[in-house]
Amino acid sequence: MEVKMSLGKRFSKLLEKLEMTQTGLARALGTSNVVINRYVRDKTMPDYNFLKKLGNTYQVNINWLLTGEGPIFTGDSIKQIANKNYYNLPVLAAVSCGSPEDMAMADPEDYILIDSRSLPGDFSNYFAFTANGESMAPYISHGDVVVVKRQENWETADGRICVVWIDGEVTLKKITLFSEGREILLSPFNKDFSPLLIDPDSVDTIRLIGVAVMAVKNL
Repeated sequence: MEVKMSLGKRFSKLLEKLEMTQTGLARALGTSNVVINRYVRDKTMPDYNFLKKLGNTYQVNINWLLTGEGPIFTGDSIKQIANKNYYNLPVLAAVSCGSPEDMAMADPEDYILIDSRSLPGDFSNYFAFTANGESMAPYISHGDVVVVKRQENWETADGRICVVWIDGEVTLKKITLFSEGREILLSPFNKDFSPLLIDPDSVDTIRLIGVAVMAVKNL
């Protein structure tokens, strides 16, 4: 007789699929690592607000998480148009392209269809932001939708446009690593804005959220 997986075990499996740690998921959903850890250890049942945010942000099939029935992710995340598959990617809160601003990890504000062939790997590792500001112009302008792949490894960020979290605020900038990663330069493309050199030891927290993989122009 097959032993049914507990909610905590399913939660661990979901983390593997998302390629995220308990801490990373807690940070992304605005809760604490202690709360996520209690879910994983079957000490507490997730409440409604958490499940709603988890489902909206990562297209998780909440019925699977609670009962083990059905697919892990909802079928609504993939749409077929003219014999091509498109991801229905959630567009989250705006990211500042001028100066760091608080990032509200709320329900998706909108959705955008992206050709599945352009986003390799697990769809759930991607999300999108609306650019707010002109510091990355002319390559990324105000109102453009920026598609981001979740990433926490700074080595993969060197020389790329990234979303960075600094003491509870986020910004979109080009990343350059110096001194073997001991200094991080956040550079705008627009020369009217100034770059920012960060010594990770000089701030409470600096964290890489993800690497930008494409920008969809706001025409």
